[in-house]
Amino acid sequence: MNDKAHIVVDMLYDFIDGSMACHNSANAVENSILFINSNPGIPVYYITDSHPANHCSFKENGGIWPAHCVKGTHGQKIHEAYYQKVENKSNSPCLINTLLKGEDPAKEQYSGFEAIGNAGETLKDYLLQKEVQTVYVSGIATEYCINETVTDLQKAGFKVILISKALAYVNETGHKETLEKLKDSGIEII
Repeated sequence: MNDKAHIVVDMLYDFIDGSMACHNSANAVENSILFINSNPGIPVYYITDSHPANHCSFKENGGIWPAHCVKGTHGQKIHEAYYQKVENKSNSPCLINTLLKGEDPAKEQYSGFEAIGNAGETLKDYLLQKEVQTVYVSGIATEYCINETVTDLQKAGFKVILISKALAYVNETGHKETLEKLKDSGIEII
């Protein structure tokens, strides 16, 4: 049994070229897929923001962010390269390996650790069921959803390895500061 998994966090159009486009997004997608194709035996799980239009994090609803990743919009979709360029098709996004977060309109949810899959399981449930011990993480954005997801994974006892070239971020200073903090906490960065 493979005791590793790769978690791809929020590689969604609104964070790549949409309402909340982040720095290094195109490179992050490319390097995430490169890692997936270089490690075809490591199962991949995709975490996706999936907000209702009335989500509390949106500025028009009193939050701090522009509207983003609204369920059913182009901006909420996983980048098409994951469907086209991932060589082992079982590692492409599908109902079985895609988990949603941020669906409760009254709750902000940066971490993907409690994201919900098609059958109602959380990411935590999937990882424990598969006896995963080591988790690789790529995605967007270092300072927020990556930070919260890897922190929760580490607290739950998983060995966490961040793929630095496969990360996008709101700003470079925050990205570097977050990586230093995570490294100091024992998270490996490659």
